Amino acid sequence: MTRYYEDLTVGDVFETGGYTVTKEEIVEFAEQFDPQPFHVDEEAAAESMFGELVASGLHTLCLSVRLFVTDVVQGEDGVANMGGLGMDDLRWHEPVRPGATLRVRVEVLEKNPSESRSDRGYVTFGRSVVVDDATVLSITSSNVIRRRDATK
Repeated sequence: MTRYYEDLTVGDVFETGGYTVTKEEIVEFAEQFDPQPFHVDEEAAAESMFGELVASGLHTLCLSVRLFVTDVVQGEDGVANMGGLGMDDLRWHEPVRPGATLRVRVEVLEKNPSESRSDRGYVTFGRSVVVDDATVLSITSSNVIRRRDATK
C-alpha cells in the first residue's frame, strides 16, 4: 500500500533495515570522493583523532539516502515521493567505523499542502542514522509527496 501525503501524520516514524559498512567500501568511496588520510590509509588513521579508519561523513549521508529510498520510499508501504527540495541541519555526531551497521529512523516533522499544485504536498522528515543506540548523523529533508487523488 502506497502512503500518500494524506496518509502521513506529523509524528509518524519509519525505521529502516540495517546496512553494514565494510572497510573496503569505506576506502573505495573515500578514494573517489573524500580522500582524507583517515578515510583511506589505516596507518594515517591510527595517528588521527579517530585512532582508526572511519567512513567519510559524505559516505554515511549517501548510505542514509539509500536506506531512506529503498526502505521508506520503495518499501512495502512506500511513500509516494516525487522528489526532494533540499536538506538542512546536517550533523555528524559520531564517526562510523568498519563493521558498523547503520539504521535510519525517519520521523514526519511537518506537512504543508502545495498552494499552487493540487497533486502534491510538502513534508519535512527528520532523519537519524543510528549505530547500535548512538546517533551518528542527523539531518532534515524536505520532500514533495504525491497526493492521493493526483493525476499521474
